[in-house]
Amino acid sequence: MSEYIFYTTAGFTQAPNGNNVENCQVLGRAFGKNIKEARCNLIKENPWIEEVGFDMEDLLVMQLLTEEQKADIKAVIDYLWEDEHKHFQEEHYPKNHIYRILKRLKSSYK
Repeated sequence: MSEYIFYTTAGFTQAPNGNNVENCQVLGRAFGKNIKEARCNLIKENPWIEEVGFDMEDLLVMQLLTEEQKADIKAVIDYLWEDEHKHFQEEHYPKNHIYRILKRLKSSYK
């Protein structure tokens, strides 16, 4: 199951000095097999979102990586790392080799 964050650019918030500020507002997070299921779960858990007038179809959504998903990605990278590095060298450092992607991913969690 994946986690999603839902937010909107509609509306504004009030700054500590009392001024209105247009910005993004996080409306909530929800789990689901896909965006559609997560959106339904969001509304079940937070009915106020529709009650105050937010249009669910206009919400922006981003998938978040769960800790389990991050651990799975790390495990795959670690498993492939040595063999793919060897192949990368043997093939004289091709530009489209999977090792370059593994290296980029590995640097993102160090």
